[in-house]
Amino acid sequence: MALMSLTFLEIWHIHPHSNVILIRQDSNISPHLRVGTRLKTKYYSAAQAYPGGARETTIKEISREEQGRFKGHLLVDLEPL
Repeated sequence: MALMSLTFLEIWHIHPHSNVILIRQDSNISPHLRVGTRLKTKYYSAAQAYPGGARETTIKEISREEQGRFKGHLLVDLEPL
């Protein structure tokens, strides 16, 4: 798959093996997101446990939220390579 470059997306959930970003379904970027797409990402973190830096990630899963707090959003699970 093509390598895309994304910037300025806030990570909603941080875990050593995956990170979740929250994106509005009607955003300009949402039509371009596909499972398996590789992304160049740059992380900025104030927490010592999650150091910042550039990494390559793969979109592992995309879930569409239809109810609750994240209604109208996509939860995009990124897996660091």
